Amino acid sequence: MSFPASRIFSRCDLFPEEFSIVVTLRVPNLPAKRNEYLLTVVAEDSDLLLLGLRFSPSQLHFLFLSEDVAGAWQTRVSFRSPALGDSRWHTLVLAVTAGVFSLTTDCGLPLDIMADVPFPATLSVRGARFFIGSRRRAKGLFTGLVRQLVLLPGSDATPRLCPSRNAPLAVLSIPRVLRALTGKPEDNEVLKYPYETNIRVTLGPRPPCTKVEDAQFWFDAGRKGLYLCVGNEWVSVLAAKERLDYVEEHQKLLTSSETLGIEVFRIPQAGLFVATANRKATSAVYKWTEGKFVSYQSIPTHQAQAWRHFTIGKKIFLAVAILNQIEKGQEFFCHLKMEHRKLKFTPYQKHLPHSARDWEAFEVDGEPLVPGDTHNIDSVIYKWKPGNPALRRPTRPSPPLVLRLGVLQCGALLILVVATPSTARPQSALAPLHPLLGSFQLFQSCLPTFGAADWEVFHIGERIFLAVANSHSYDVEMQVQNDSYVINSVIYELNVTAQAFVKFQDILTCRGRGLHAGRAEG
Repeated sequence: MSFPASRIFSRCDLFPEEFSIVVTLRVPNLPAKRNEYLLTVVAEDSDLLLLGLRFSPSQLHFLFLSEDVAGAWQTRVSFRSPALGDSRWHTLVLAVTAGVFSLTTDCGLPLDIMADVPFPATLSVRGARFFIGSRRRAKGLFTGLVRQLVLLPGSDATPRLCPSRNAPLAVLSIPRVLRALTGKPEDNEVLKYPYETNIRVTLGPRPPCTKVEDAQFWFDAGRKGLYLCVGNEWVSVLAAKERLDYVEEHQKLLTSSETLGIEVFRIPQAGLFVATANRKATSAVYKWTEGKFVSYQSIPTHQAQAWRHFTIGKKIFLAVAILNQIEKGQEFFCHLKMEHRKLKFTPYQKHLPHSARDWEAFEVDGEPLVPGDTHNIDSVIYKWKPGNPALRRPTRPSPPLVLRLGVLQCGALLILVVATPSTARPQSALAPLHPLLGSFQLFQSCLPTFGAADWEVFHIGERIFLAVANSHSYDVEMQVQNDSYVINSVIYELNVTAQAFVKFQDILTCRGRGLHAGRAEG
């Protein structure tokens, strides 16, 4: 609830130098570090807190704005152990006189504090607004019950309430409808006062807010907000924060060494799996079991960079890209096959790795092909021979020194994308499959890329776009500035007239490693 300060300070904009705040409230048990506002006066234009009364389970804080020639700052006077968070009624009197701040709880002995900074004699509330139970923001909302809240100018108001036969419910100014209520009903062990159950809350579409509905609540289930009818307007009392869907941490996987690549795949009748490419001697496969991934199989590898899962008919394979050529006598393999009886991957076919960075699997006219991405020689495309079930190399794309290789479907064309990491002139090339020759022919080169980590083709109407995620700049000056990972990723558009992809837009990224094209609603 809020109202402009001008309703109270109609003739003078200065807050009184001496005053008392009388409040009767009941506060439930609060978490240890929870703070809630009971009363605030906030500047409308700057959201500056001019005055406030805030409490926690162990302290009551009186806040006010102080000013001098050096500027303005917020002063806090804190009273310890006011015993508020016990779910019982208490009447507090905070009295402010010159440099003395006094707190009296339930007509007990006052607790006085002589502050170094006195309450200002000229605290202007022009253009300010009172907030009851909040500080305008959602954080710190009051969650208890208030029976009376009185701002009284002048000296200490304690003698006007105390002594009292019922000190926790000492009366100074309480609405007539609440004043007649007595103590705890004999037949009610939970609710101490009948009016706690008499609050009407309307649920459903937005109801009218007139004098008839004044002080009634309305809960908007769609917005998850609670509103109070004040005058002719529904005022938000409690509203859920609007937020996007966030990715939250679900599980940490402990791997044997640095993980350079992850492949997620599903095997029918077996479940969901994750293969991790670890830098040192062992990679791993994990299986989704009872809401988490658990270790399923360890696979000996050497400088593994990436795994690729693919199927040929009913056969299930995993291909691993190995960065460095393995020394003589060391065991290595590039393709594994799933043994359906054991549900384990076993070595199937070996290739000389030649610093492979990546594998991709695709089909051309139903014939499975697997291109291998290498670092120091030409990359190779392997073709599956049904009569002799193994991958053979029928063609090799260029250029050499490949950092990243991808296969993209662009309209009727199947395009092989090759990214090179040359420090002098990093670039990429596009090679579509020639329908008559049955091999990939160079279509366009000299697309500048910097550590190209992923490619994506997408369409907007009839327009065709190609996006590349750049991960690293090879510029020496950028590396010296330790800023080599903050570079632009690029979106290219196919120019039909020029028969080439031309730059459409730069997007600043930090070590871009992946891309995904989606469609927004509407």
